[in-house]
Amino acid sequence: MSYINEALKKAQKQRETDYQDYSGVTSRPAKKRRLFPGNPVLWTAIIFVFISVAFGIYYCIAFKAPAMTATSGHTLKKAVPKASPVSIADPKKTYNKARLFHKSGRMRDAKRLYRETLKLDPGYVDALNNLGVILIHDRDFTAARSSFEKAIRLKPANVDPYYNLACVCAVMGETKMSLAYLKKAVSLNKSAIEWARKDDDLKSLRGSSEFKNITGNNGDKPRNF
Repeated sequence: MSYINEALKKAQKQRETDYQDYSGVTSRPAKKRRLFPGNPVLWTAIIFVFISVAFGIYYCIAFKAPAMTATSGHTLKKAVPKASPVSIADPKKTYNKARLFHKSGRMRDAKRLYRETLKLDPGYVDALNNLGVILIHDRDFTAARSSFEKAIRLKPANVDPYYNLACVCAVMGETKMSLAYLKKAVSLNKSAIEWARKDDDLKSLRGSSEFKNITGNNGDKPRNF
């Protein structure tokens, strides 16, 4: 009996020892497995950066894409203004048309085309002179004078604007200036003497001795200038 009891005690003791060992293992609190192992601050920063990048991409797609579309393709073509057609008008042809109107008495059309000629070629001396003649007809003496003076600056050897300035000054009562321009015109072209003798614009000068000396109306030959 003692042998059996001794064996039972040993067996009981062995079971208790095994239980304690097992109990010790299972009684420790189990470590929870983390979804994102490591430093939580680092993971927070990574998540923040990811959200920022995602928001930036969304902003580009949502707001900038329409602007790009608005300046591309057909829309862009509509936004570009069409170039003005280049004028291919010939100033000489325009001037010739103006002269035809002028000769036929259509002063309004002639004046318009002389001005159109000067837009195409501001240095067209004949157009400046003939426009001034029409402006005398319109009694716009200041504008006529300006047109003749510009013609003289561009072509000082041209007799017509000097003679026409003599007419303008005579009509405006500037006798001294009128005689000076008439003298210059005669020096350039003796035909101006006959023009002056018949021109009603210069009738205010005909009683002047200087006018008679220039044109020879005193019975003498006109002076040479």
